[in-house]
Amino acid sequence: MIGERLYQRISELGLTQQRAADQLEISQSRLNQYLKNKREPDAQMFCRICRTFGVSPNWLYGFEENTPAELPKIDKTALESAVLFLKKYEESHHKSFSADRAARIVAVVYDIIVSESAENAQKAIEWVIEAVA
Repeated sequence: MIGERLYQRISELGLTQQRAADQLEISQSRLNQYLKNKREPDAQMFCRICRTFGVSPNWLYGFEENTPAELPKIDKTALESAVLFLKKYEESHHKSFSADRAARIVAVVYDIIVSESAENAQKAIEWVIEAVA
């Protein structure tokens, strides 16, 4: 799903694959692997893709049907917090999630962070990760 959505967004923006890869600071070959679903971006790259192309994690993962133009602006701080939370969780629990699972966790954690108070978000995030892990 990520590959199809990423391809869609790059096309909507009128970018070539090389230009899109340059914006992500990766090779065109690596971008092509993402587009063809041969490789999944890790959590940091997933975050960079969302920021660079102005899409939400849920849209990129296929959980939202709205086009990026209709989506609210990405809260970069919340997205970075979601990625950092996942990294801290992995370190403190000596776990390493697959790219697919990490992306799903980041998408859910992002939504919790932007929609809940900090206290409620922390509790909900821990519950979500325990449920997904």
